Amino acid sequence: MALDNGARHDQVGAPERTPEVVPLSVNVSNEFSPGVKGFFQKWKSLATGIRITAGRAAAGPKTLRYPAEKVTLSDRWRGALRLRGVLGIDDIPILHEPSITHNALVDRLNREERLSPCMGNCPANVDARGQNYFMAEDRGPEAYELVRERNIMPGVLGRICHHPCESACRRNYYDEPIAIRPLHRLAYEAYEREKSSRLLPLPVTKSQKVAVIGSGPSGLAAAFDLMQLGYQVVAFEKEDKPGGALYSGVPSYRLPREVLHGEIDNLVAMRLDLRCGIEIGVDVPIDHLIGEFDAVLIAAGLQESRILPIPGADAKEGVVGALPFLKEANWKGDAGVKGKRVLVIGGGNVAVDCARCALRVGAAEVRLACLEGDQEMPCHPWEIEEALDEGVIAMCSLGPEEVLTKDGRVVGMKMRECLSVFDPVGRFSPQFGDNYSTFETDVVVFSIGQAPTLRDVVAGSDLVLTERGLLPVDGTLFTTDIPKVFACGEVVTGPGSAIGSIATGHEAATSIHRYLAGQSLQEDRTPRPVPIYAKYEKATLDGVEESRRRVVMPMAKPEARSEDFSQVELGLTHLEGLQEAARCLRCQSEVCVGCTFCARTCPDYAIQVERIDDPGGRRVTRYELDLTKCCFCGLCAEQCPTDALCHTGQYELSFYHRDLAVFDREEMLRSGAGTRATGQDGTHHIDPEEASLS
Repeated sequence: MALDNGARHDQVGAPERTPEVVPLSVNVSNEFSPGVKGFFQKWKSLATGIRITAGRAAAGPKTLRYPAEKVTLSDRWRGALRLRGVLGIDDIPILHEPSITHNALVDRLNREERLSPCMGNCPANVDARGQNYFMAEDRGPEAYELVRERNIMPGVLGRICHHPCESACRRNYYDEPIAIRPLHRLAYEAYEREKSSRLLPLPVTKSQKVAVIGSGPSGLAAAFDLMQLGYQVVAFEKEDKPGGALYSGVPSYRLPREVLHGEIDNLVAMRLDLRCGIEIGVDVPIDHLIGEFDAVLIAAGLQESRILPIPGADAKEGVVGALPFLKEANWKGDAGVKGKRVLVIGGGNVAVDCARCALRVGAAEVRLACLEGDQEMPCHPWEIEEALDEGVIAMCSLGPEEVLTKDGRVVGMKMRECLSVFDPVGRFSPQFGDNYSTFETDVVVFSIGQAPTLRDVVAGSDLVLTERGLLPVDGTLFTTDIPKVFACGEVVTGPGSAIGSIATGHEAATSIHRYLAGQSLQEDRTPRPVPIYAKYEKATLDGVEESRRRVVMPMAKPEARSEDFSQVELGLTHLEGLQEAARCLRCQSEVCVGCTFCARTCPDYAIQVERIDDPGGRRVTRYELDLTKCCFCGLCAEQCPTDALCHTGQYELSFYHRDLAVFDREEMLRSGAGTRATGQDGTHHIDPEEASLS
């Protein structure tokens, strides 16, 4: 059916149906009209053809040349591979940088994808890669001094750190992470043997003086940075011995006191003025410090344990907070629980410490109850495993309902089942069921959090606390309402890790230095970057050689270690430390360390790698790439943890002999410029000028 165009224009709106026939008039024919008209059409057509031909002839020839211009190759072009550097020829980057510019260095390396994951995942950005390099070369004292630049007490943190560096270690993907934390401890032991010749006082080059309130990890980290910058630093500690929570809260079976006080004594030898037994706000008003010193840093930590306000929690006997309990156990070796049943409320690391200390001071039975399920406990997995081995009884998914008392003395605890701890968006919102349980106990230890006690510290000054007793602090610049008063550590962040507190100490020291130097606290200052790294599933170790396995930390037997406060971790031997440090992949260093992961990945067995691990002579002795086997898939370069193995644009392979298709170590170190791989077998390296001519 045809649709008349005129009729279509008269219609209003859309047609009732789609037309089946669309009007189209096309006239295609090679016939001309008859008569005189056709005669002129023929001549016109001929003239048109002659005009087109003549125009093209007059334009001249056009030659198409290939390529018309130099091709820019993609970085992912699968050309002949090369190495940027090789262990034994090139040095591993060691990141020495003053604290005030350290963030800028870390930020630049992160943007350039040259920041090793272990360093990036550490709150204080410790150069663990550099430590492992020194340790593998049997240069322990140098490893210690490198770590100390960012981790003020490697010997202490080598025993108690929760080691987030190891969580990001790329060896997790292949087998097991490097034992970075135990290597801190070995570096400390090596340094102690030589410190008489290496421990020197830091010169005082500036007239300003800084007071630090507290001698915990954050305050000491800030003090060390300021001392290195030439300031005179005085630290005030209210207890008779320094260390803060490390001294009063961390049990000596994890941290021997001679190690803690030994490293603090080293700081004193470097010219830290440490004054113990002086409580600021009681013995000396803080206003006195503000008047006498050019800057004051509050690093007092958290000294008060929270007690859950439930019925019976105010019992006259048998209810105690975690921090007082740990202090009694650590300092006196007797917390008043000998022969008694102890119930610890909480699931964090402090709660586990309380439970383990209760066993060591003679408790007849120790239970630990928490809201979380057994897979959700906030404590570190190895902590609860060690506690269970020692005899602690864990009761998960239970919440405290009431402390049962008789004549003001604790006799039991009523618990209620906990169905969930967090709401769907991750906020703390425990939901409880209808089932209750009652447990007989003589002592209840609450370990549900800590709080600062700063009222005495700030008494008489212009510093004002919040209703919750907290000190208002800028969490980025670590400043308070008074220009010359700063704060860092857990008084700012709340409960956290020792290495996290140390990180805040570095930032506070930078702010103090800028303030004393008359600089802006924020302008041109790089904030610490916080990279996000992949979390690896635990690797399957079936078929993994023993030489590739992580060294095993020897532990005291559970039945023996729960009887006293002797060290639980017995430490690594010197040889074990060398072997473990040699496992480090030196990630993002652009130096091949002979890890062989490229050879293991190659589907065509085109790569051969060998190395020697003798301390002082570690080197890659053989690296061969057989291009007659290589399929140019690039999997080897993608696996390289150091980014030393990389693609080139050398897609032209010019060999005069088949044997030259096997690139040895020297040929693999050739320049990556140009488009040709000559196969000169190490006798001739292409430089950029020669490559451009080829």
